Amino acid sequence: MIKRPSITDKIMDQLPSLKLPTLGKTVDIPVYVVHNSPDAEDYFFIFDFEQFVERSRSGMFVRPRLRVWAGRNDFDKRAFARQFRESFAQEFEAARVALGSGENGKSGSGWFSWTMGFDILPAFVAHVVLLVALSAGKMVWSALPLPGFLRGKSDDEKLESSIEETQAKVDQALTGMEITLHRELYRHAYRGAAPGPLIDMDYDAWPLPDYVARHLTDKKSTSWW
Repeated sequence: MIKRPSITDKIMDQLPSLKLPTLGKTVDIPVYVVHNSPDAEDYFFIFDFEQFVERSRSGMFVRPRLRVWAGRNDFDKRAFARQFRESFAQEFEAARVALGSGENGKSGSGWFSWTMGFDILPAFVAHVVLLVALSAGKMVWSALPLPGFLRGKSDDEKLESSIEETQAKVDQALTGMEITLHRELYRHAYRGAAPGPLIDMDYDAWPLPDYVARHLTDKKSTSWW
């Protein structure tokens, strides 16, 4: 009976080609938290990857920085962190595949090609991007809870545990992330209901981009690039 290669075996075969990137210019990733109803827990996300993708197409490993806008911020922060992480990973992967790097690892650039063919761990890169984006420019690679294949471990259980540790650190960072209220998102969130507090409102914020304004009623997370 032929033994099928494990996840760790597949990773270790490709390990020589994997290197940690050197980060360059900081690029904002605006994120819009859109509420579907007056329920504080009923929302979805719109991620703006446009500048991030453009820089990546030039082959740059930019230092991403999240800029999160919402209509209200009185939702459960733990549930928000988990949903944010999962949605970001899904949309990041969708962008990667759309750019072509999901097929051969060559046509994409920057963060979108950093998988080096690791189609078995597509969400890990998105989680690393989130950790860097939440570090406010203070990220040190040695502080990352990198999976076992970057630490020389070869045990599947340790690898899975390390990936879960990465997810936990992302969720912890997201729980304390700064969220700024936007007037248009505020009006949308409280439509038909008594308005909420105006704390953390940015009264000088630019109007919502057209692609966000057009999708306020989609009820499903998406991304723009």
